[in-house]
Amino acid sequence: MTEAVLFSESYYRRVLDQFGYAPFDLWQFDFAMAGLDADTLNARYLCHHHGERFVDAPAARRVVTTGFGMSGVPHLATVSHILKMVELQRGGERCQIVLGDLDAYNGKAKPYGEVRDLAERFREYSLRLGFDDTAGTVRRQEGYLPALEVMYLLGRYVAQDDFDAAEEDNHAYFAARGLVDATMTFRRSLALSLMTADFLALGQDNDAVLVLLGVDEHRYVRFAQQTRERLDAHVPLRSDFTLSAVYTRMVRGFGGHPKFSKSIPGSAIDVTTPPGEVRRLLMAEPPVPEESATYQLMCQIPRYDAATLLDLHVRCRENGEAWRRAVAEFAEYMVELIGRWPR
Repeated sequence: MTEAVLFSESYYRRVLDQFGYAPFDLWQFDFAMAGLDADTLNARYLCHHHGERFVDAPAARRVVTTGFGMSGVPHLATVSHILKMVELQRGGERCQIVLGDLDAYNGKAKPYGEVRDLAERFREYSLRLGFDDTAGTVRRQEGYLPALEVMYLLGRYVAQDDFDAAEEDNHAYFAARGLVDATMTFRRSLALSLMTADFLALGQDNDAVLVLLGVDEHRYVRFAQQTRERLDAHVPLRSDFTLSAVYTRMVRGFGGHPKFSKSIPGSAIDVTTPPGEVRRLLMAEPPVPEESATYQLMCQIPRYDAATLLDLHVRCRENGEAWRRAVAEFAEYMVELIGRWPR
């Protein structure tokens, strides 16, 4: 069986080296954004790519975007992404959440009716978690003609090798479990093409686009950036906009799985997990911050500032009563968030 790529600190350093990210390409924050200071941003996110160019653009001419595949109900790492978008929106950023119904329909071969229903519930859940769809956008991929048209126009600038190079690090792990095609099939290429088009379509009306993704998806942003750089005078698309990214760390999955996944049963706490099981799983994690899904979730969920997270790091290692109280309080908050999912 294919071994998982574990998202450790050594993995993060290896990504920097392997893909040629120079220190000036992937940075920790030394500036504020959306009312959050640099320390809090560095606690919340792993790094950014040209985030300083994003914040230099006029607020009315920039937008933050993220998206979720509709391969299953959201787990808590997905919930943390929605809450991050809420936090950025409340801090004054224009934000978009894309619900990847067509992505899951092609990329994961999910039934059309299933992904459509799931997208509607994801949309309602985003609103219940605080996202304001009058100030920002939460939409499905289906029916959004600007991105579909951009996807077609990009076709002449992409080669098959580009798709092959864009595989996630854990692609073989998921393919070995029958969760995704083993190769970059046509339908999977369509899913990646539409994701890229979602990014570039925003650049037609904005001077700066910031993509928020997990670091395991960094190759998708590189794919989009490389495609944009090839645009020439023969395509009616603007390429002179900033395409930046901010990457989150991953939450280690339960049962030895590399991360929380909507596709792997038992790897995560999701919105169907009973309250008692939520409390048990969070309390049972090892008292090692680098290995504890509980501590990693505390860092991901926009609930604690940087100073509090440093204190929780110490409490986790001590594994005393203070840590158990913190986990119990956090578990109740997770249970409350899960309870907002539309049944």
